[in-house]
Amino acid sequence: MSTFEVTSELYSESDFATINTPNGNSVSRFAFVLPAEQNSKSGKCLNGKNREPDPDCNNEERAQYIDPITHNIECEHKSENDQSECLKCVPFKRKESLPQMDKDGDLVVERKQKDVIEIEHHKSTKLDLVGLQIWRGALLLADYIIYNEKKFKNRKILELGSGVGLTSVVSSFFAREVICTDINVGGLLDLIQSNVNRNSHLKNPDCNVTVTELDFKVRYEDYPSELKSTLQDVEYVIAADVIYDDDITEAFVLTLESLLLELPKLKAVYIALEKRYVFTVEDMDSVAPCYEHFLRVFHRRNNRFGITRWKLMQVPLTFPRYFIYEKVKELVLLKISN
Repeated sequence: MSTFEVTSELYSESDFATINTPNGNSVSRFAFVLPAEQNSKSGKCLNGKNREPDPDCNNEERAQYIDPITHNIECEHKSENDQSECLKCVPFKRKESLPQMDKDGDLVVERKQKDVIEIEHHKSTKLDLVGLQIWRGALLLADYIIYNEKKFKNRKILELGSGVGLTSVVSSFFAREVICTDINVGGLLDLIQSNVNRNSHLKNPDCNVTVTELDFKVRYEDYPSELKSTLQDVEYVIAADVIYDDDITEAFVLTLESLLLELPKLKAVYIALEKRYVFTVEDMDSVAPCYEHFLRVFHRRNNRFGITRWKLMQVPLTFPRYFIYEKVKELVLLKISN
């Protein structure tokens, strides 16, 4: 793995009111805005209690399949010869709500709640410690979780490769339990726990957040019995910015395969990443080698018995942006399900 220092592009995109700490780390403030319907008088904003259900919030994504051979995106609703636009894949839009008046006839103005997540992190690291930084994929996945609050509310969520814990913190707004996992190097698990504690005032008070080690290179059968037991009722697995090295990618896919096979209540896996393009003489084109390698390895494991066991789909990025970052076209959100 490279010994060069790498730095996330996030830090040059916006002012996160970053301060340096005596231990050489940085603490940044990631501001976000909750949807107006999560800030109504009828319910509390972050903790998930006493909130009125949003009838327009049940918006299962208009997913598109990824062809396992060509890696092209295919609409799941169209036949091979149908070149017309598929109306089911037109980006989902929420209904426009009519202006509301109070009992005195005054216009009711919806006020969106603004809040801040504080995260301690490194500003630059070597490649094998990139989890100590924050990357765009974590904010993309956080946006998706906030937009799909109804899906994740009162669920048990496992995050793989939690890094400094930002996406797990966002998950704790709505979930009943969040398991943050990563490898225990460079003080990473202690840093995740510190960030969870730092933002505990934001979480659902009924949510239990735990931090523990899960190494992609350790086989599922070798997990501690306590970890295997607590994973049995996990309903969603999430991961952001974990595809950047071929060896780690292969171990990550094996971990996904084990979890998909061993967790009986698992509904779906969501993976957010940013495709990193490079120009290669072999291809005479700009390619995203790490992303392409992930697709190849997953396809190989998914079809190893001659049948396709799981669906890999690309989720359209039509949901709003609640955090401040550049939602660049290279960002991708994948969904794996039965």
